[in-house]
Amino acid sequence: MSILPYIEVFTAVIETESFTAAAEKLGISKPVVSKRISKLESHLGTQLLRRTTRRLNLTESGQIFFQYAKNIVSDAQKAEQSIQPLQSTPKGKLSITAPESLAITLLPNALSGFQKLYPKIELNLSISGKYVDLIKEDIDIALRMGELSDSSLIARKIMTSSIHVCASPEYWKKHGKPKHPNDLKQHNCLLYTQSPKFDIWSFKGEKAEEFNIRVKGNLKSDMGNIILKAGLCGQGVFIAPTFMVQEFINKGKLEQIFEQYLPKTSGLYAIYPYSQLVSLKVRVFIDYLSKIWKD
Repeated sequence: MSILPYIEVFTAVIETESFTAAAEKLGISKPVVSKRISKLESHLGTQLLRRTTRRLNLTESGQIFFQYAKNIVSDAQKAEQSIQPLQSTPKGKLSITAPESLAITLLPNALSGFQKLYPKIELNLSISGKYVDLIKEDIDIALRMGELSDSSLIARKIMTSSIHVCASPEYWKKHGKPKHPNDLKQHNCLLYTQSPKFDIWSFKGEKAEEFNIRVKGNLKSDMGNIILKAGLCGQGVFIAPTFMVQEFINKGKLEQIFEQYLPKTSGLYAIYPYSQLVSLKVRVFIDYLSKIWKD
């Protein structure tokens, strides 16, 4: 059995010199105190206390055990107290992974504003489009597009965003706009290789059925910025989230197609490992992004 709960009771009895006082201190009944002391002695195979009507006396074994027990209880209390400032004042290291599409658009200003509000939080940002193992890589939060498949994680939507198929007006003028996603097979597609199955683009049919198109092109890169720049320069067709291309669509530098074949809404999510007690630094970061990126 684990003796840690019994050690706390034993230490309280010695420090208060009373089963009754120990019960009051711990918020349990006197019979529970007595039972736990008996179980502890039985587990250790030795008597720790001599009980008389007037007082309690430690046996030799009890004296030795108490020296260790009081240190264990003291260390546990210090451990608990050590994290209380983290729960009252946001501070400490916060590891985040995010896709490059965010890093080259909204994220820099967001992080700057966040650290002005919470200067005691030390940000450690990793830029990657790949779905990393948060627990294995010791990452607090992942910012990701799309739905969550891992049930051991928690997802909170922080922004509505969709996927767009785009090219420059110059490209469409030269090559013509395809009328159906199948026609993309005849076009030069710019491929972001950090996406899962980067050369397979997914669409929705008239009855919401999903179908996939395998595309190809003369440029593949794991850097979203290169794909974006190539698209703006008229090199080909590419697929990207709203927050990456909306500015250029508004300015007429990019034109989107196939709106009827793409999900109308998707989202950017903050993903974090499941825990009954989410740390304050994680909560304030997600709350902050939700506020500044609200729809």
